Amino acid sequence: MPLRVVCAVGPESTGKTTLCRALAERFDVPWLAEYAREYLNAGTSYDSSDVAAIAKEQARREQELIANSRQGVILDTDLAVIVVWWQEKFGALPGWIEAAFRAQTPRLYLLCRPDLSWAPDPLRESPGDLDRLYDVYRRLLTERRLPFVEIAGSGERRTATAVAALRRCGFAAKGANGTDEAAP
Repeated sequence: MPLRVVCAVGPESTGKTTLCRALAERFDVPWLAEYAREYLNAGTSYDSSDVAAIAKEQARREQELIANSRQGVILDTDLAVIVVWWQEKFGALPGWIEAAFRAQTPRLYLLCRPDLSWAPDPLRESPGDLDRLYDVYRRLLTERRLPFVEIAGSGERRTATAVAALRRCGFAAKGANGTDEAAP
């Protein structure tokens, strides 16, 4: 089976982690959590050197997961998130981040809409700016001609949209008896 990589992106509090967990379980594939949460450890003070360290480790972990997987993988963010974060907070993107972003393994992006209720979290910074940030992500993916599917709605509707997108890419969900479910 060829390697497939799927990555959830979008503004904060849009259900990316919940979606990644659900997809990893549904398709019985590994998923990679967002390293920034681990790095910042509930602190909101950071500078560009912290974001650079986060970018390097997120990319390293992603490459390791992909190299060790014989099946598809699900990513809870990638360097697209770093690109948006860096440009929003610090301005011009360093060349090494741009180069690393362009060199990523091809993937399908799941662009999560900010249509869920805001969930307060010490690491979240932009509760009043989610729609604008969504447009920033959409523009980035569109301008770079990266494949993406918009994920909207709540609960099973949100998951079902993502499941359908993964099936179109060749992922097979595991049935209750451990066998592959037929794609629709």
